[in-house]
Amino acid sequence: MVKRKKINRKNIVSKNKKRKLKVVKRKIVVHEKYYQLNSNWEYLEELKNLVLKISPPSFPKIERGLTKIGKIKLGIITGVFLNMPNTRADIMVVGDDIDFKKFISFIKTLEEEIGTELRYVILGTDEFKYRYGMFDRFVHDILEYPHRKVIDKMGKLVAKI
Repeated sequence: MVKRKKINRKNIVSKNKKRKLKVVKRKIVVHEKYYQLNSNWEYLEELKNLVLKISPPSFPKIERGLTKIGKIKLGIITGVFLNMPNTRADIMVVGDDIDFKKFISFIKTLEEEIGTELRYVILGTDEFKYRYGMFDRFVHDILEYPHRKVIDKMGKLVAKI
C-alpha cells in the first residue's frame, strides 16, 4: 500500500519566504487532488528545468556508436545533449562511407534514451571542407556555439574552433 502525502500549500514557498506559491486551480477527481501552478510565477522555468532535465547518454557511448557507422572524421554533439534545446542541430557527423541504416538505427536508439526527437546533419568530408571554407552559416553556427567533439580526426582544420 502506497501512502500519499498531502501537499500543504503553506509549506511550498519560494526563496523569498514572503511570497507563497499560488495555486491557480484545485480539482478533486475520485478522491484525488490535482494542482496547477501559476503560469506567471517567476521561478516556473527553473522548476520546469529541474523536473524535466534529461540525462543524456554518456559521451563515450555516443563515440562508440558513431565509430560503428563508417569512417567518421568529426562527430559533434550540441543541442539537447548540452541542455540547449533551441540549436539548429543536435548531432553533426562528418565522414565517408557512412552506413545510413546503422546511423538511423543509432539515432533511434538515442531518441528512445533521451525521449526527444533529434536533429542531425551528415556531411561528407569534401562537402564539410567546402562549406567550412566558404563560411557556410549553418556549419559555422554549429561550430561557434557551445558544442562537444566526441570524434575529431580533422586535424588542424577545426582545431582552432
